[in-house]
Amino acid sequence: MRSAIKEYIEPSSKEKQELWEKAIFVFDTNVLLNLYRYSAKTRNSLLDAFQSFRDRVWIPYQVAYEYMRKRCEVIYETVQRYDQFKKEIDAFTNKAIDTLRLTSSDDEISDLKRYLFKWLDSNKDRNLLVLNAEADEILDKILTIFEGKVGAKLSQDEIDAIKKEGKERYEKSIPPGYMDDKKRKDQLDDNNAYGDLIIWKQILQYAKERSVGIVYVTHDQKEDWWNIVKGKTIGPRIELRREFTSETGQEFHMYSMNSFINTYNKMNEVPIDKSAIAEVIGLENADKKRESRKKRLELSLSERIARVEETLEKIQNRISRRQKIVSDIENKYQRQGVELPENIQYQYDNTKAKLSELESAYLEKTQELEMLKRSLASDEEKL
Repeated sequence: MRSAIKEYIEPSSKEKQELWEKAIFVFDTNVLLNLYRYSAKTRNSLLDAFQSFRDRVWIPYQVAYEYMRKRCEVIYETVQRYDQFKKEIDAFTNKAIDTLRLTSSDDEISDLKRYLFKWLDSNKDRNLLVLNAEADEILDKILTIFEGKVGAKLSQDEIDAIKKEGKERYEKSIPPGYMDDKKRKDQLDDNNAYGDLIIWKQILQYAKERSVGIVYVTHDQKEDWWNIVKGKTIGPRIELRREFTSETGQEFHMYSMNSFINTYNKMNEVPIDKSAIAEVIGLENADKKRESRKKRLELSLSERIARVEETLEKIQNRISRRQKIVSDIENKYQRQGVELPENIQYQYDNTKAKLSELESAYLEKTQELEMLKRSLASDEEKL
């Protein structure tokens, strides 16, 4: 029975340890990008941990591609966070002046402002290792760790085949990646909606060719990677385990960054500092809040969009009915050169006036719909 339902059974502690000691470690794009967001202490601890696996690490080409594509954005986003905080210091001290009825020349306000700016600059100097894309020490270390450890670039035909399969998988909610299906803009621009599936396919190919087990470390918390039951993450999706075993005959397991650090500390004599765990959890929680806020925003705007679309459909139906009335009257009387009876003339004029009102209302609602869709797209980019 065990072999028949193996993918449903969580590996024992012994099995996880054996896999940890012999498997190839694959790190997701978000794991590499978050190195720019962590404090210096956490970042250095994690890089040392990655370095300790240097003979057993590998990343798909898609991970390397996504990392390089998003690296500059994350660098400048992190730099801007400090700049934004400076504005918040000004806002805070101005509020203190207004609330406490002080003056901007008050010595205590000047001291407070000076202290906060000094503290911020000190924190920035201590933790912000990379200020621009040209001088990127994190990139240098990642290039060293993964030298010769990156998968081959897929051909366009291979990518097209994966995307074709992905379309069918996403329609059936087969993991991974289907949660990213909403990223697709149109048939020509998929906006990297198939990135996770490409990574997965490359992992399968690598494990099969080399007959090795895989430990996948990711910051991704979505349900298309994890088996989540009543809010509790159990392990990798059952479908992923089944597919991996079927395709490769090997073992597969996943770790979030939090669980990776905890397991690493149990397995190694030189542990990652415990403060790193708190920071990683903090970033995970912040991502969860942002995702939750994004979902609420999408739901709110999506509901409004749906209502406007429903209203447009109703208006269009009313327009069609009145257009038919006008057309019928014109066919029966005007086109035959017959003068409209008084009651028909009244009906005709009234219907034409109402039709004009409805067409104006339809145009107005169409503009509202376009505005809501732009707002949704803009808010998604900000989040």
